[in-house]
Amino acid sequence: MPVAGRCGSVSVWTDRRAPAGFVRLPQHVAIRDEYRERGPTRSVIREYESLDVTRVRRDMEAWRRTDDRLRAQPRPGRN
Repeated sequence: MPVAGRCGSVSVWTDRRAPAGFVRLPQHVAIRDEYRERGPTRSVIREYESLDVTRVRRDMEAWRRTDDRLRAQPRPGRN
């Protein structure tokens, strides 16, 4: 699947509560509001025993090429 027009970032957190605090920061909220209309946003949380940058990058690239929005759509006749 082509990935042109897609971008992404990787954040490394050492505390499970830190991401929730980050997304509530006024600066983050302002940026999300500014770019909201540019397209869909996806996120994933992965936990690793230790930081292996090569593995994290490989996993991120594989995930970036997927489009789980197709799987998220309800099938006809199912809720």
